[in-house]
Amino acid sequence: MLRKLLNRPARCKGADDPAQPLLPTTEAAEIDGLAVRWIMTDGKKNIVCWARAAALEKLEANPDLEKASYLEAFQRHRQKFEAAAATIHKRGLLDGNAIVVRKENV
Repeated sequence: MLRKLLNRPARCKGADDPAQPLLPTTEAAEIDGLAVRWIMTDGKKNIVCWARAAALEKLEANPDLEKASYLEAFQRHRQKFEAAAATIHKRGLLDGNAIVVRKENV
């Protein structure tokens, strides 16, 4: 029985290697619907990340944040969003092939 467990491949919930750190890229963030989309990398592949409007509103302490202000708000709090995305990735909790940072993550 132990031999079967040792030979079984490890499971993860979405990430290829959640132990691999998630790092920022130089690609610019963009507004996409009611979110900001940006790209991070795990060293092997790029991963699309989303900052939901509710998370932006929470960090800005403004529940009526205008869509036109999303990108500026994201840039002010980018390090917090990147840290939250890295935590989500480390835990292997991707939404399909993407990472979604929600208000409860910031």
